[in-house]
Amino acid sequence: MPLSKPFSLSQPLLRLMSAAALACVLAAPAQAGQVLADQAPSAALGRDVKFTVYLPDGYQAAGSVNYPVVYLLHGAGGDENEWRTKGGAVETLDGLIKRGQIRPSVVVMPTAGPASWWADGAAEKAGTAIMKDLLPYVETRYRVQKERSGRAIGGLSMGGYGALNLSLRNPTQFCAAAVISPAIYDPLPPETSAARRTPQFVRNGQFDADTWKSLNYAAQLDTYKAGAARVPMWIVSGDHDYLGIAPMSANLYWRLYQIQPKQVELRVIDGDHEWLVFRDALPDALQYVDKQCRQG
Repeated sequence: MPLSKPFSLSQPLLRLMSAAALACVLAAPAQAGQVLADQAPSAALGRDVKFTVYLPDGYQAAGSVNYPVVYLLHGAGGDENEWRTKGGAVETLDGLIKRGQIRPSVVVMPTAGPASWWADGAAEKAGTAIMKDLLPYVETRYRVQKERSGRAIGGLSMGGYGALNLSLRNPTQFCAAAVISPAIYDPLPPETSAARRTPQFVRNGQFDADTWKSLNYAAQLDTYKAGAARVPMWIVSGDHDYLGIAPMSANLYWRLYQIQPKQVELRVIDGDHEWLVFRDALPDALQYVDKQCRQG
């Protein structure tokens, strides 16, 4: 009986099988978090605080696990969707978690209004709304860690101003903070800044310098220094920031260095006051706060 010829696949069949295998790979479910819209009633504002919340992959299945939580604040004119739609926050979080660069975490992206500055200013108490209304709501509704060691905060531009001031005013509540291109003008914001036109810093129909100074971070440093709690701080700015935030960030770094030399970092990266910088800065910011909070 003659031996049969060795079995071989035709090139068209090989291509067909390769395409089928690729389709199976592409169809395989990727590790991805879930994004929900929610709102917290706020007595401080007299309206709800809207927010988008990122729940890491496996959140629904891990019924007894409490996750670290990061509050991520938007900039002037933004809303609760800005970090997701412009900043690539969901994709960044999915990637960092999948690669083991940060722990699976819940990330809350709120809005207290496009010009709230996350402060208790002349128009409304946006800072109180975050601390007294949003945080308790999140900790009741979602499985997040309620201890300081499991709670961090960050933000860009106006949100960087807010993250810095909220963490300095409430150092026993946050284990770390990250401020990206923070609008922390000292002593006063430039004429081009949105801060000069927001009701939070306006009295008698015009920008009030004393209100700005009383709410900005420099006014909080003496009280912060006198306390025992320290909030590790990640500071980053674009080198071509047209609002002059790079030197302001360096000044903030130096002031905090005098208080906590081993718990403050400054990075200056290429770019302006723009989403290219904000997006590029986000992964390192998230990794920094996660590491600091894990170290306690």
